[in-house]
Amino acid sequence: MRDTSLVLLVLILLNMSLDYGYAQWQARRPGPGRVRGMLVAFAQGAMVGAVLYAFDRHALIAAAAGATFALCWGVIRWQVARWQSGFAFVLRFALQVVAITAVWLSAEGYWGWAGNVAKDVLSTHNLLVVLAYALVLRPASALIGAVLTPWLASVSSEGSLKSAGKLIGYLERVLILTFVLLQQWEGIGFLLTAKSILRFNDLKSAEQRSLSEYVLLGTLVSFAVSMAIGLAVLKLSGK
Repeated sequence: MRDTSLVLLVLILLNMSLDYGYAQWQARRPGPGRVRGMLVAFAQGAMVGAVLYAFDRHALIAAAAGATFALCWGVIRWQVARWQSGFAFVLRFALQVVAITAVWLSAEGYWGWAGNVAKDVLSTHNLLVVLAYALVLRPASALIGAVLTPWLASVSSEGSLKSAGKLIGYLERVLILTFVLLQQWEGIGFLLTAKSILRFNDLKSAEQRSLSEYVLLGTLVSFAVSMAIGLAVLKLSGK
């Protein structure tokens, strides 16, 4: 009896390998990529069809799946190429995985199973977790900003990276919430210690004392908000 999940993993790994080879080809021989893009799309489709056929899918189903993915691959590359961002590669890979998964579900006849899994995922606890992660991002930032506003004029952000503080705050609160939901309290202590060490040099300078106190206050408020949201989720879900 074949492991159908193995088929999906093989498809994803081969897709990544062909994508990497295509990127190396483009880097070594730059130029118009329309023809070579069509060739790689054909190769991607042939790969999907060959894998499904090798794992006992009917030849007609395998061929249809391969043609479908080749078309999806071309559309994804074309659309993402228009999106000028450093995250374009991540988006392209994520969309290709989604396309491969959809083709795999269709070829294996698993859409009914996927629907049942989706119903199981939409539980009260899981929706609370999603809501919690949404809250620790923008709403929590607005709350922390309101708390720190009285001291904002007393500090200088000269020399700081643009928007770095906002991104650090997002990552910090996501990590704290994750540690709380997993009930890994040691991770929160480690995170607080690491951030304190990074700010240690600032405390040596009297000119930076106000900035250090501002950052410390913001850190404590961020930790308190994230932990409160995480503990509320645990309480409401009975964990």
